Parts: sequence; structure tokens; C-alpha cells
Amino acid sequence: MAPWPYILDEDRKAVLGALDQATPWHWPMKAVQELEEAWAQFTGMPYVLAANSGTAALHMAIAAAGVEPGDEVLVPADTFLASASSVLQANAIPVFVDTDIETFNIDPGLVEARITDRTRAIIAVDLNGLPADYDALRGIADRHGLHLIEDAAQAHGATYHGRPVGSLGSMSGASLNGSKCLSALGEGGLFATRDADEHRLARRVLMFGEELPGQGRDYNARIMGWNYRIDVLAAAFARSQLTRLPEMSRIREANGAALTTALADIPGIRPPVIPDGLTHVYFFYPLLVQPEDLGLDDIPVEAFRDALAQAVNAEGLGIMRWQPQPVPAQTLFQEMRGYGRGCPWSCGHAATGHGYRPEEYPVAEEICRRRLVLGQSFSSLGPPNDERTMLMFAEVFHKVLVEERDALISLARGMA
Repeated sequence: MAPWPYILDEDRKAVLGALDQATPWHWPMKAVQELEEAWAQFTGMPYVLAANSGTAALHMAIAAAGVEPGDEVLVPADTFLASASSVLQANAIPVFVDTDIETFNIDPGLVEARITDRTRAIIAVDLNGLPADYDALRGIADRHGLHLIEDAAQAHGATYHGRPVGSLGSMSGASLNGSKCLSALGEGGLFATRDADEHRLARRVLMFGEELPGQGRDYNARIMGWNYRIDVLAAAFARSQLTRLPEMSRIREANGAALTTALADIPGIRPPVIPDGLTHVYFFYPLLVQPEDLGLDDIPVEAFRDALAQAVNAEGLGIMRWQPQPVPAQTLFQEMRGYGRGCPWSCGHAATGHGYRPEEYPVAEEICRRRLVLGQSFSSLGPPNDERTMLMFAEVFHKVLVEERDALISLARGMA
């Protein structure tokens, strides 16, 4: 098993080349511009800004959508915190929507019930590496006059009916965190839009609120802005990786398919499901534990999950829990302190009566209770790991869940 990211000599040369070009210091650096141009070409989104994180890119999208204090943005209940915290950064209110049990993405059938006269946007997250249901979400967004923002952090290289991730919403934000399918090795992000005005607004947020008319800086902040500029070396690494993203995505898809086939007859776990017309790039390979398939109704799901994780890790295959609870169950939303004195909920612009009750998201809760994931650095589905590696992964599960099942059950009973 090889770790991720997969680094070649061409990546090293790209970083060294950017280092040579970085003196005298100036902005934007050539490597940054090249990354932006390459992502625009890859996605077909004409306006791209490279940022220092996926969280920054999402905040830029929220601002570019015109979201203001007290406005509401719909967010999947099962996601990474940044999908929701980017809304708080705009002094706006995240409103959560439960999850589809098959895809782990936002359930379009539950979206309209959460829309109010304050809703301004929907954030769709391509969780684990699988695109959300954009045809359904686009129909809802259009009916209600809402922006549809794509959180593409985990799915670079995946496609939705032939269209690339990063182009599926009116705007998108993607992460270049070192673990991601498109990696900057350190941190980075990409904002993309089709609209020149949205690009201009996002650029203000990226660069201290300044307009940046093209003839240099005028040092005049028009709005509250941040320093969201990407590091030039991270940009150069990501640009080099992007040249191989189609091939790396093809390998991820093949590896995921091979692993799913190899796990098909092993009871006690549910591999991921891929709807027709979509591709999955397996940033994470999520498994739901199902002890009831083994007739173990007397063993709590949590005990079986933890025993399985311990046994698989003991065999040298890295597996872990990810997001042990839905985002609205996190302390930030339970205590609603926000960034001080209860803002943004208490700052006078938001509707009254907001609260976050985890029981309103039963599917997300059930997924979090049962989920284990492969895909972090030392169980990567990316290259140079191949289908033979996936068979090795499957052999571990066969050993633990079939050959040594009695030992696993004994372990689980001891954890109950």
C-alpha cells in the first residue's frame, strides 16, 4: 500500500520552478495564475480564484451569492464543518437538511420543506467523492430563485452525467488540502463561477476587500475582506497534480469498483452505491456496518463498528470513523455561541427561534453511527495503488468477518 498524495519528479520540478520565480515577490504569482487557468479549463468555469483553503473558497462563494446577515443557507446535515461554518462567516444562518441513505448526499426530497423567505442559497456537497443529485437540486433552486453552490472538496475528477465536479452549481468551492484527490500537499482551495460579477465579489473577499482593477492595488477596501491568498508553492504542486487528475480519477474509479466487487459476498458491511450516470472518485470509501446481517441483533451497532475497526487496523489496513455525529449535533450548534454573544443567531438580523435538534436528521445520525471509511493516507484508493491492492483490502475484511468471525463477535460483545 502506498500513501497519498502520489508525488512524482514532475511535481518536485514544478515546486522548485515556482520557488525560482518567486523573487522578487509579487502578486499574483505565475504559478497561481496557471492553476486558476488550468482549473477553469478543466471545469469549463470561466472565472476561477485560487485560495488558501477550501473553507475560504466556500466563504467566497457565499459572499459572491450576496448572502448577508440573517439570511439562511441550506446545508447537508452530514458533511464536514466547513460547509456550514462558511455560512457563519457571512453572519448568516445554516439550516440543515437530512441525508440520502443510498448516496450519503443531501436528500433533494427534503430540501423544499426547509426553504423560507430568508433562504438565499443551497450548498450541495459531493461527499466521499460522489456528486450530489444536481438535476433535482437545480430544479428546486430555480423554482425558488436560489443560488446552488457546489462544495466539491472531496470529489475532484468525478463526473455527473458527463459534467465535471466543480461545474455543477452556479458556483463551486473545492479544497486542495493535502489529503484531497487534487492535492496542494499543504492547504489550498479553488473558487469557480460563470459570472463576472460573482468573480469580482469573491476576489474582494480573497484580497482584503480591494477591487484589484488590473493595474495594481489601490489599497482601498470596499468591503470587509480577508487574506485568502494561496501559497505559491502549494499552487505549483496542485497545478502539476492537475495534469494527471483524469488518469488518477480513472484509477480511483477502477479501484473502487474492484473493491466493491470483492466485498460483495462479505456479510456485515454495506459498500457504497453509485447512481447511474455518476462516477465516484473515493476520497473516502465509506462502509456501513450491518451486524444484523450476521444475526447479531443483541450486539449494539456501536460495539460491532468499533470491534470491526480495531480488528481491521490490527491487520495493517487503516480504517476509521469520520464525522461521528451530524454537524448540527456539534457543540457549536448545540450551544449556539457562534463567534461571541450568540452571533449570528442573536445579532438582530436572523429570524428568531432557531435551534438544532439532532433528531431532525435521523438518516444522518444513522449513517454516522454505522460508518467506517477507508481512504486516508495509508488506505488510499488513489495511485499507485491498483486493483491488486484492493484485493488485499478485501482479504482483510474476509479474514475478519468470515474466517475469524467468532473472534470478532467475542470482541464486540466485550465492547458492548
